[in-house]
Amino acid sequence: MKKLCVMLAAVLLLALLSGCAFTDKLGQIDLPEPPGTEKETAAPTPDPAEAAAEQARQEELNARRAEALAEAERLRSGYFYDEAIAALSDEEIYDESVEAELAAIRAEKDSLVDYTGDVPHIFFHSLIVYPELVFTDRVTPMGGYNSGFSEKAELEKILPQLYERGYVLYDLDALWEMTDSGMQRNPILLPPGKTPLILSVDDVAYAYGDGFAQQLFVDENGELMYRVNNPQGGVDIVPDGDVMGVVDAFVEQHPDFAYRGHKGTIALTGFQGAFGYDYDIPEQAEQIRTVSAALKADGWNFASHSYTHNRVNNYYGPGCSVEKISYDINKWVDHVVPCIGETRLFIAPFGYRVQQPALQCILDAGFEIYCTVDSKVYNELNPDYALMSRIEIGGYSMTYYRDTLNELFFDVDSVFDAAGRPPVVG
Repeated sequence: MKKLCVMLAAVLLLALLSGCAFTDKLGQIDLPEPPGTEKETAAPTPDPAEAAAEQARQEELNARRAEALAEAERLRSGYFYDEAIAALSDEEIYDESVEAELAAIRAEKDSLVDYTGDVPHIFFHSLIVYPELVFTDRVTPMGGYNSGFSEKAELEKILPQLYERGYVLYDLDALWEMTDSGMQRNPILLPPGKTPLILSVDDVAYAYGDGFAQQLFVDENGELMYRVNNPQGGVDIVPDGDVMGVVDAFVEQHPDFAYRGHKGTIALTGFQGAFGYDYDIPEQAEQIRTVSAALKADGWNFASHSYTHNRVNNYYGPGCSVEKISYDINKWVDHVVPCIGETRLFIAPFGYRVQQPALQCILDAGFEIYCTVDSKVYNELNPDYALMSRIEIGGYSMTYYRDTLNELFFDVDSVFDAAGRPPVVG
């Protein structure tokens, strides 16, 4: 029995010693961790320089996108649809906002309709900036400036009403073109509810005296500015001293009022010069060229208003002769064209419609669009020229053509300066 006990103890001791050795070997072996006990691997620390560069790239991309969207909206509102789409062509800036803007531009372009009615045409003379310098007697009936001219304050009230009625300033030169088969009307594609409107300004010689602009010039910043004598005896230097400046300011706030940036046509005579300068004095002729270039860049073009602006002695009136019309037209071409460039627009003095054979002198000089004056709107297409009536906006029309102006363009009572003007001679 004692011997058996000794043997069992020896076996137990051997087993114990064997287990310790095995345990030591296990401790040297990499065994997989039980599920849920894995050690977490730390994320790599971002490079500060790379992070800053990426942030700068995103900010630059956002700025480019915002700039492109703003430019596309500006172009779209001025009816430059293809140019607006091109402004968003950079693939790097493409996102949902760009996609939405492109869809809106294409939808508006697809919605355009061809306006097929007669195109109305209104015109002004240079604006009366200070009525108190022109109308010193407000009791005695007066014609002249009181009849054919509008005040600056009146035009500033007219433009919003034209805009609200859906008018869009359109280019007279773009209405018709000469083809192999004669003059043809071009399509006029506008959004539904919009109506093209031609606006022109006559003379613009600045020879009227106090109360009107005296000169137009380009300042050191490249801006068009007007010199206007004020009631205090000083001189105002302003950007809105005549029709062009007032229209420019309105279109700046309402770009959809001008089709593709065009604002109007300036009808120049020759005998009084232009913009306060003389065509025949070289230094002043250069000033006319500088001003004309700035006006063209700003959305204006030019028409002939004849050289003499004369309706007696067989010029622009009954019995006008070939000799007198030829003399007038050739002199305008020789003296005015070198300063403003060629034009095919003829705006007849007093709206007189010259008949053949004298009319041929005008057509042979390259004039293809002829404008008259009337109280009604009409367009007439002839094989070798187009004819268009113009409606004057001034004291006379606002007194005696009230119904026409009320119906077509604006509410006369809300515009006409009855208190500041004398009665208009009928």
